[in-house]
Amino acid sequence: MAYFPLVMAGWLVHSISCFYLIRTIRHALIRTILTLAPCILLTHIGCQDLTKIHFFSILTVSLYWMMSIRLIHLTVLSPNKLMTFHSFVFQILWNIFPIVSSKSIENQWPIIVDFISVIMKVTVNHWLYEWLLSCEPNDSYARITMFYFALLTTSYMTDMQTGFIRLITRDEYTLEPFTNFPLFSRSLHDFWGRRYNRLVGTVLKESIFQPLNLYISSREIMTLITFIVSGLLHVHIVIVVFNDVSSALSTFAFFIVNGIACGIEAYMKIQLPQPLGSLVTHLFLLLTAPMCIGIYTREAAYFPVNVPPLYDNKWIPKFSIPSVCPK
Repeated sequence: MAYFPLVMAGWLVHSISCFYLIRTIRHALIRTILTLAPCILLTHIGCQDLTKIHFFSILTVSLYWMMSIRLIHLTVLSPNKLMTFHSFVFQILWNIFPIVSSKSIENQWPIIVDFISVIMKVTVNHWLYEWLLSCEPNDSYARITMFYFALLTTSYMTDMQTGFIRLITRDEYTLEPFTNFPLFSRSLHDFWGRRYNRLVGTVLKESIFQPLNLYISSREIMTLITFIVSGLLHVHIVIVVFNDVSSALSTFAFFIVNGIACGIEAYMKIQLPQPLGSLVTHLFLLLTAPMCIGIYTREAAYFPVNVPPLYDNKWIPKFSIPSVCPK
């Protein structure tokens, strides 16, 4: 990660040039080239010394993509949007500091719940981690389900930060939650658009889906384009972090399939009642998940390398893991 500070300085310089210079260019093609080329170069340089199979490397690649998407949105797709340089840079770096007004969060719970959530999630996450670590790598549906729940509970560090920010700001500000109870998703659109990975989802919605509404009338096509971009991001992660070109096609196919399914949902206005909607949604996700998540659960080095935060702390309760492994 020796290049990271230098690359981030490069992103700052590029953001300044986009705001003060490139946005003023009237020719859309020139504006696109001048915005996109440095983004590609900075992303390429930043990915050269990433630690293989490490979760922080995944976050770093995602960060570069999110900043690129924001810059393309604000410089190419919406160059006439009135904003200050401060707000411009804040949107570019939003994924590093995803601070939002507490009033913008629906059904905001008391601050104490954030800290209770930390205790519950960290306990479950460490238990699942030990179980996954002790079992032979494979991409069975059972192991993928365990990995999915492990992903949902990794947000305990975010919950802790959220609790402290709400305390310090007297509940004026909070962090954008990583998830919004995805198990309650009534549909695929609800899962991807409102509940799972809110940090990436917010950027994709605000900087791809909504701006495209000015150029494309079909919501189904806009949805598919958004999933294509997300698929390309995950393909890049597979190649540069896992060094596994063979899994690139299946990873991309996962997002294409889900994008088409979301488009069909929207076109046919499918709205299943609960709990049937959640059941059908997660059955579909589980059936297609091996195409994308399988690379994580098959990789023998993934869990030894990615030790969860606070794993060695003695105050965290430890529970014995089952002797049976998912197959």
